[in-house]
Amino acid sequence: MTGSDSQRERSRAAYVAGELRALPNVFTAARLVLVFVLWGFALAGAELVVGIGLALAFLTDVADGYAARRLGKVTPFGSTFDSIVDGLVAPSAIAWLLMLESQVVLDHLVLAGIWVSVTYASLLLGLVRHRRFANLHLQSSRIACVAQYAFLVDVFVEDGYSPILLYLAAGLGIYSSLETLVLQLAFDRVDERERSFAKALRRRRATA
Repeated sequence: MTGSDSQRERSRAAYVAGELRALPNVFTAARLVLVFVLWGFALAGAELVVGIGLALAFLTDVADGYAARRLGKVTPFGSTFDSIVDGLVAPSAIAWLLMLESQVVLDHLVLAGIWVSVTYASLLLGLVRHRRFANLHLQSSRIACVAQYAFLVDVFVEDGYSPILLYLAAGLGIYSSLETLVLQLAFDRVDERERSFAKALRRRRATA
């Protein structure tokens, strides 16, 4: 490694360390640690702890975005870090659901299949077409996130589960992923400023 390469590595390490000390990224890092901790409880069959942990994960998800906007710390690193952690939370929650409450999935196989397929088709399209996770912070995605966390916490904390929360979480999740898919197909460039397909279309027409 040359001297210039070594200098770049040190600069990159200093940049990452500085970003990780920012409060929004501290919340995101806490969610990342929480995922690994909850895997241990899920393997031990501790459903109540998993449910409480998911509630805490939701709070950190809200807190990192709020802190970033409030403190003016919205950065490409923070956005990517948040997307990566969210990309770990979602499949982990699916796995915990299959491990601990598999009957919920078995009772709604078609709905679960559509939900998962559309969600990951959206993510795959983002990686292939735009070289990024499809975490665009759409209004529909934020609403779907609340519903999905509510459903998951309810499943693990309560003895049964609420069909209303299930259908609400699935329906909003499917709609949000479809909107993200359409937006990514329709435009060559997408970013976190997008709030909905309709608003993105109006913004581009106004600047055309």
